[in-house]
Amino acid sequence: MSNLLKTGFLLGLGAAVSSKEKVEKYIDDLVSKGRVTPQEADDMYHSLLKKGEETEEKWNTRSKEKVGNFIEDLNLVSKDDYKLLQARVELLEEKLSRLEKQDKDSDIDEDHQ
Repeated sequence: MSNLLKTGFLLGLGAAVSSKEKVEKYIDDLVSKGRVTPQEADDMYHSLLKKGEETEEKWNTRSKEKVGNFIEDLNLVSKDDYKLLQARVELLEEKLSRLEKQDKDSDIDEDHQ
């Protein structure tokens, strides 16, 4: 599963880099042909970057939700749930150890009487 996520990430990164280069080339062409001023090109570029970042943020949110649903469908324990269970087990082990020590101490006391 980790390889699948890594591959997806790399595909997305490759598409983003390719798209950014295409946008830069397109805007440079517009400026060189005199269709937009350098200032308009800069504004256009920053506007497109902002929209791209917003889209990426939405995509990341949806991806996390989908991965979470996928993990839930597989009945896997989340990291947070695992940590909570681990803490509970440690607490119970400490309690058991104290009870065993108390029981052992009371057996020793009974043997001395």
